[in-house]
Amino acid sequence: MKGFEKFLLIIFSIIVIILAISILLVSTGAVDLKSTFSYINTWLIENKTIAVAIGAIVALLALVGIFSSSESSEDKKGGLAIKNEKGTVYITRDTFENIILSVTRSYAELKNVKADVSMSNEGVVANVYAYILPDTVVPTLTAKLQEHIKSSILKQTTVEIKEVNIKIRGVYIEPQKK
Repeated sequence: MKGFEKFLLIIFSIIVIILAISILLVSTGAVDLKSTFSYINTWLIENKTIAVAIGAIVALLALVGIFSSSESSEDKKGGLAIKNEKGTVYITRDTFENIILSVTRSYAELKNVKADVSMSNEGVVANVYAYILPDTVVPTLTAKLQEHIKSSILKQTTVEIKEVNIKIRGVYIEPQKK
């Protein structure tokens, strides 16, 4: 259906361009509106069958364009569809990111945490961006965090994460109180 929708978009874009050019030509006086409408009226009366067919086709295409949709709201947000015997469950990127952020809240050493999840045919990859407190042992913290994120997502969604990449942005320094 995507190709057909693209075709509709192209057709209506051409119609809009023609209308815009016509408005510009009439408003600048380059085209006489009275003679143009007279010519169009004469052509429509002489070719009623063609005019009705064109009108019906354009109206049908407009209705199809209005009522068709190529992507559901779940697909637009980006997510993962898990099919089972009872139906399909959609898990959005936001869901994965919220699970990751809830896991990171239990780590006092992390500050200003952001999560980004990407999904592809190869699997789900999580990227976690954070600042750490001074004197934090990075390898120990990140190993625990990666395992905790993987197990939490597996437990809550039954989806196994391919990678959890931790990106330390810097050392967080508490603002001085005056």
